[in-house]
Amino acid sequence: MKASIRMMTLLAATLAAVPLSAQSNGAGERARAAANSRTQMPVVIPAGTPLTVAIDEDLSSASVNQGQQVAFHLPADYSEFGHVLIASGTPVRGTVAHVARRSAGGNPGAVTVSVTSVRAVDGTRVPLRGTTKVTGKNRQGQAAALGVLTFGIGATKKGLSAVIPAGTQFSVFTDAKRTIVVAR
Repeated sequence: MKASIRMMTLLAATLAAVPLSAQSNGAGERARAAANSRTQMPVVIPAGTPLTVAIDEDLSSASVNQGQQVAFHLPADYSEFGHVLIASGTPVRGTVAHVARRSAGGNPGAVTVSVTSVRAVDGTRVPLRGTTKVTGKNRQGQAAALGVLTFGIGATKKGLSAVIPAGTQFSVFTDAKRTIVVAR
C-alpha cells in the first residue's frame, strides 16, 4: 500500500515537472543564443530580488471584493549592469487577497492586496510575491462606552473602513529566477 502511494506520488511529481523543465529549456536556449550574439546579452534576475510597486487606484474595504484584480505599476526602473530589465511605469498584476468589512462593536475593516507578476523589457513574465495589509480605525472602546450609556444601542457603532490610497508603495520580491535578454 505504501509502495503504491509512493509510486503515484513520484509519478505525479515527474509529470508536474515536465512542463517546468520544458519551459526552462526554452529560456535556456534563448539565453545561450543571446550569450553568443554580438547584439544581445542575457541578464539574470535572481529569485528574491526586491522591487517596489505602487497601487494605481484607491482601494477601500467597503467596496472591493476578494479575488478582484488590482492595478499596480513600477515607480522606477529596475536595472542590472547598466541595463534596464523592467521599465518604470510597467503594469504589475495583482489581486485583493482578503477583505474584512467593518462591523458592529467598533470592529474596523481590513484589506490585503498581493502582487502576482510583471513583464520584463523583453516580454518575459517575472512572477512576484508580496502583500500589504491595511486596517481601518478601531472603535471598540467607543462602541463599548456608548453601549453602556445607551443600554446596548451604542454597541452597533462600526469601526472605520480600511483605505489604501492610490500611489501607496510597498516592497515585493521576485518569486523565481528569470533570464532577460537585452541589447548589448
